[in-house]
Amino acid sequence: MLPKLFYSICYTFWILTTKCFVSCKIRPKTYEKYYTDIMDHISEKVGWDFMQNLEFKSSTEASFNIKDIICKESRTILPKKFDAVINSLNYMYAEVIKTFIDHIRAIANQCQEYYDLNQGDNLLSCTVLLQSAVENSKTMFEQLYNVMNYLSNIDFKLLAKWKKTYSIPIVDEIYTFVEYASLKTKQNIQIFINPNDPNTKNYACEVILDVNSFIEGKGIETYQKIKENSNSVVYNHKPKCLLEENLKDYNARQNKKIELSEYLSEWLKIYYDEISTNLYKNLGFEEVLELNEASIFKPPIHSFENITQKLVIEQLHKITKESGWNSLKHIYIIFNDQVISVDRILRHPADKLNFHCKKQHILRVIKCIYTEILFKYCEYVIFLLAFCKTVNIKRNGAVYINLVRQIFDAVHKSINMFDIMYKTLVSLNKLIGDYFHDIHSSNLSCLYYSLDVLDSKCDSSKQKIPQLYARACVKNITKFLKYICCLSKKTHEKHFPLQNVVLNVDTSGSISTDNFSSACNELIVFSKKFIKVYYEELGLNKLN
Repeated sequence: MLPKLFYSICYTFWILTTKCFVSCKIRPKTYEKYYTDIMDHISEKVGWDFMQNLEFKSSTEASFNIKDIICKESRTILPKKFDAVINSLNYMYAEVIKTFIDHIRAIANQCQEYYDLNQGDNLLSCTVLLQSAVENSKTMFEQLYNVMNYLSNIDFKLLAKWKKTYSIPIVDEIYTFVEYASLKTKQNIQIFINPNDPNTKNYACEVILDVNSFIEGKGIETYQKIKENSNSVVYNHKPKCLLEENLKDYNARQNKKIELSEYLSEWLKIYYDEISTNLYKNLGFEEVLELNEASIFKPPIHSFENITQKLVIEQLHKITKESGWNSLKHIYIIFNDQVISVDRILRHPADKLNFHCKKQHILRVIKCIYTEILFKYCEYVIFLLAFCKTVNIKRNGAVYINLVRQIFDAVHKSINMFDIMYKTLVSLNKLIGDYFHDIHSSNLSCLYYSLDVLDSKCDSSKQKIPQLYARACVKNITKFLKYICCLSKKTHEKHFPLQNVVLNVDTSGSISTDNFSSACNELIVFSKKFIKVYYEELGLNKLN
């Protein structure tokens, strides 16, 4: 049994850490051709004129206009063209966020004044306008988000393996505003009540406080985060402060028959439409994102043996619909330099547009979680073995061997966890990629032999085991487990930093020969929880 355990650990560890785990079943040239057609399509659209004042500084300090970079005649390679597109849209969409924040804040401040002055009618009408101004932004932000989400699914490593750094689309940042606008739409707070009803004023106050809380909290934080990372784009024209201009225009009116909140709200309606037109439709993304049969662009199809991409997508849907995935929403991975949260992975079902990256995201999440589980398991066994070393072998040889037996017994009873982990990773990889490994590549045969001999001497007859031999085995096993824990620690932390995987075994408590059995039993409990939480509740049992 022990050799089987460590073969399982070794092979599972190999799958978790190998860099050539997934083989893209799309020819790179086919993938490049698809995105070349996309770039040629969007580069000809008039929407880029809206960004004519944007320039990019190269390493030689030369400046380039966005249209000069992405046009067909440009000699710029495809990945750098998309870099320019992403940087441009990051900049422009950040300005949209700033304009939204400025105007919503101004309307909210106007509403607050009415509240403070106890102007009931004006308060109600202003609050209705505030609520509507947020709700009406939903479509615009959804369109901007869809563009960024599409760009985030480009695999630059497939387009250019030499490329070391990638421009990161502000996907989650835009989604912050999509989510809030959607929330306000669902809430749809009814404040059309009798103005004399004191509760009406309270409802209005709640709306104002809620909007201000979002704007001054997540809203500002998100915008500042974007601006901190926008270094490569230069706006070579005097920047406009749209709110300032609107306030100037409003104050210049001689006959103010319209309240400021109404004026700004009406302006926002026009602004939302302009952004949807100039920074979405007129950039050509409406056609790019179409998924119906009449779509102009057909994303590359992955080829599989004995199954179609459509069926693979359906199977991924079945798995990710399982309830256990909701408990993973706090987890995120670093993939192609992007921060990919499980929440983001689950946000959209797999489809033709995102399948290439989506399958890799799902696989990497599982690999990272399983690596973390493997680390915790190995560390705990090391902890138990370390305690054995504290026992005086010469005087307490029988006690020492009994402790070692208890560890191995617990390991035997938890071995199913590694069988499941190994088979699941192989099955998942067969579903969405190619699997390469040589089961004869291990150089641990001496260790396996030692374990096999020790295992054969740990039978029910309870025959005596040489103490020095048992000690040598413990030393070898400890060395092996430490090797497993340390070998890929840096790689694991790079892709899965500071996560909080639910399962844990406690190595901080005191341990003695009296409670050693219960300490060993934690391994068995740990393995059973793993099977339930990270196998059955994730629907991965459907693969085996």
